[in-house]
Amino acid sequence: MQRRFPALLLLSLLLLPLISAQAANNEWEDTNTFAWEYGFESGFISTSPLFTGEEILVRTSGKGEPAVTAFDLSGEVSWQRVNNQSLSHDMSPLLHVSAGEGACGVWPEMVVVGWTDGRVEALQPSNGELLWSAQTEVAGWGVTSEFALDGEFVIVPTRKGIGQYCLADGEQQWWSQTGLGWRNGVAVGDTGYFLGDESGILWHVDRMGVTTSYPLGLGKIRHPPLFTDAGLIVHAQGATSSTVAVFDVSNGSVSQQLPAGSSPAKPALYGSFLATGDSSSVQIFSCTVRCESVAQIPFLTNGELRWLDDSLIIAPLNTPNSNWGMFTFDGFDNLSFAELDVGIYGYGTAAPLQFTVDEKVFTVFGNDQSLLRVFTRDAVEETQPQSSLESQPSTDFDWGVQGLIFIMFLLIGSSTVLFFNGKLEWFYRTSSLFFLIIFILILPDVSTQWSELFDEQFPVESNDEQWDDEWPDSWLNTQIVIIEIDGEDQVIGGLTGHDTVYSLTQEACERLGYDLGVELTELGYYIESINGIEGNGWEYFTDGSKGVVSVDSALLESSTIVRWIPV
Repeated sequence: MQRRFPALLLLSLLLLPLISAQAANNEWEDTNTFAWEYGFESGFISTSPLFTGEEILVRTSGKGEPAVTAFDLSGEVSWQRVNNQSLSHDMSPLLHVSAGEGACGVWPEMVVVGWTDGRVEALQPSNGELLWSAQTEVAGWGVTSEFALDGEFVIVPTRKGIGQYCLADGEQQWWSQTGLGWRNGVAVGDTGYFLGDESGILWHVDRMGVTTSYPLGLGKIRHPPLFTDAGLIVHAQGATSSTVAVFDVSNGSVSQQLPAGSSPAKPALYGSFLATGDSSSVQIFSCTVRCESVAQIPFLTNGELRWLDDSLIIAPLNTPNSNWGMFTFDGFDNLSFAELDVGIYGYGTAAPLQFTVDEKVFTVFGNDQSLLRVFTRDAVEETQPQSSLESQPSTDFDWGVQGLIFIMFLLIGSSTVLFFNGKLEWFYRTSSLFFLIIFILILPDVSTQWSELFDEQFPVESNDEQWDDEWPDSWLNTQIVIIEIDGEDQVIGGLTGHDTVYSLTQEACERLGYDLGVELTELGYYIESINGIEGNGWEYFTDGSKGVVSVDSALLESSTIVRWIPV
């Protein structure tokens, strides 16, 4: 008997972490009230809205008219700036600039907008009137990156380089060539500017336009680098995984490489805490002298992460019919999760906007469903415990998870008693059932890891898909989809901004007017029908190589040809 109790106690303690992995109590939905919504006729909201102090500005792109639309706090449209010349998805975040003056001159308050036709425009926030415009180069598409302010200048990462422009009149001071970029925002430091490119090169550009390159060799850099006490952070995207790298600006070397999942999101920094996301998880790093992973929760996000306060992180979930993920962090090593239902469902990349006016907190959501929804709450609720790093998050009781844990406790306890009583046959039966439940719980993660490992170790031989000379030149360096329908190729090109085969195929089918049938399996999403044609399913090829993973896990280059063939 004396041996049984310690053994049972030890085995029980091994299961305690499962009990603590509960979803956070969703107090956000209890304290925030729906205020108003606006449905755009078409298009996508691919980047976070912007508040200028009086107006909420939202940019839309895609199938409809590419535009910037301004709303007052009651939801009425104040003005709209449309650019019918925009070439593709406009995903450059809007930049709000306060009035000021410098050697270049005097400038009023403005919003700077980058378009995929290469134009950079400064708009007056109150009425949308054009203050100035500058034209940058177009290579497949134009501006897709995040701008930065540096005194009297706006720093613009272009498709092939970086430029410095006067805020007063938009006059270009200099432009320097770097590498081919996409969504590669710029960071401003003491010695100049840092940005990355599609080749995985980190560039330093001083304030005179002189460039220095650092080939990191870790993958594509598609976000503005982030300055921390540990060093400059970049989250580089590789073929089947990603790397959170810490770059030492003093000697031009990488001091840390921290592994992460595939298709990374745009990371977000709050003080010394770094939030990253990818196709497998949301992870928190503490970056002081060094960066260390302190918390992690499984989740799929490839868009913009946003700290709403010192403890709350919101991430869009990049799957069909999905909501947002809400993560509460206590400032140590406890990260909890709750699903956030705001009434917009579907694929999303844009982070929410939050601001306070007249003791009211406004939170604005939008995603690829062309729907904008706004919620409000009293600002005094900001002082409640759920918004403090010093508090512990409350929890809901998950009957499904806790039921399985209870059964597992019974099985492991019974197995222990049977073992010490010498009843080995029954011990094997109960312990086998215990491990079967464990296997069922971890099957999705094991399947995903196996698919990634198999793809990495046994790559499919590539037979490059050939460029068709009859395709328009505007499709060069873009993403193209070919769908074989009744023996004929249906082709749509000029698509941009897609990280996975799934999201690219979605837009291609929408533009062609095809219905897309999707099946959710333990291994991910698979296409079962296109335009009503099912057969035995569909298979895809990327640049001539047959796909071996689910469409939501298949990563894409910025210029890729995807072919769909019915089986």
